[in-house]
Amino acid sequence: MRVKLLGILSFNYPAFSKFRPVELNEGETIEDLRKRLAVPANKVHFVSVNGKMVGEEYNLIDGDEVIFFPAASGG
Repeated sequence: MRVKLLGILSFNYPAFSKFRPVELNEGETIEDLRKRLAVPANKVHFVSVNGKMVGEEYNLIDGDEVIFFPAASGG
């Protein structure tokens, strides 16, 4: 699978500002992946897999493209 973190979420992992390959663990969900990447749940506004919004219970499969979106902010 490939993973990308947008905006402020990529600050801890700048390499993930572009799609990066990540090994998929058997039975892994979005929540499992988020925890493995140490991305706090309260910093994620939504997650897209292959262009569709999904919840944290989504079961990942080989070949998925996952994007974590932060909450929008500004002034």
